[in-house]
Amino acid sequence: MEDEQEAELRSPFPSPPSQYTNYTTHNLKLLSLLKERAEGQDATGLAQNEILSDQKDLPDWPLTSLEKPRVDWICEEGHYTVFGDTWFVRLPPSVPLKKDV
Repeated sequence: MEDEQEAELRSPFPSPPSQYTNYTTHNLKLLSLLKERAEGQDATGLAQNEILSDQKDLPDWPLTSLEKPRVDWICEEGHYTVFGDTWFVRLPPSVPLKKDV
């Protein structure tokens, strides 16, 4: 444990969050299969286990957490969450068009 702390102090960059290990080829294939089988249905939580009941090594966390965030939601809400941290977005002020001035 102490060696890990020393290595962390010597590194100029922080260690990556533990969630990056979820992005395996197997889990991404499961996500693709889940999307294919769900086709517009709710594919989170228990539904995931039911839809993919014939697959091995299903994770206990929702596969939908591997999806990329939708940018339009970020712009509408003004913030986004990455690995449990919330980041606020400052949208650039709209530049008036020449005809509006």
